[in-house]
Amino acid sequence: MGPGIHENAELKHSEEGKYPIVYGESKRGNKFAAFHFVNDKGEILIHTEYEPSDDDREKLENKTLNQIKRFKHIITKFVPEENFIFEATNFEDFVNKSIQILGTNHVGKKLRIKVVLNSNDYTTLPNYVPFIETMEVTKSKLSINTAMDKVVKEGRPDVEVASGVNPFAQPIEVADATGEYGANVQPTMDSDTAENLPF
Repeated sequence: MGPGIHENAELKHSEEGKYPIVYGESKRGNKFAAFHFVNDKGEILIHTEYEPSDDDREKLENKTLNQIKRFKHIITKFVPEENFIFEATNFEDFVNKSIQILGTNHVGKKLRIKVVLNSNDYTTLPNYVPFIETMEVTKSKLSINTAMDKVVKEGRPDVEVASGVNPFAQPIEVADATGEYGANVQPTMDSDTAENLPF
């Protein structure tokens, strides 16, 4: 899915029989939970939440609380808010309990989701709520805020080098009759031919 607001999406894995929230560990040992979404065009979004880490205790606490808020924001689109109250001992336990609370309540439920780009230009859900609502919501609260939401890749524009030299007027290195390179041949054309060229 590209950046923007997508309607009729589902919390659903693109591979048949797989659960839409997957707990895992990267090759570098980073623990994560991947949320899989598919819209009615068959486009896929995989939103990844990594285990928060920071040497600063206060920053770590803020990252953890914000992550809990994002999990709750997603899960409570399928279950009542009062169901999302539990204690967890660590990140893995938190993810597994969130999955347990969700169960199969997500199946067949249509969503409206907001997709943005992260700092590496990969599509994801925003770091702040709201970014998801059910299609039953008639007056959507989701919108793109260009001051906060990155929706355009940071691609660098092509830069044309202006040397002032006509590249077609340079000597061309061509193979001679023996197939050896080195014959320095200057291309020639008469003035009539030059005027009829398309460039």
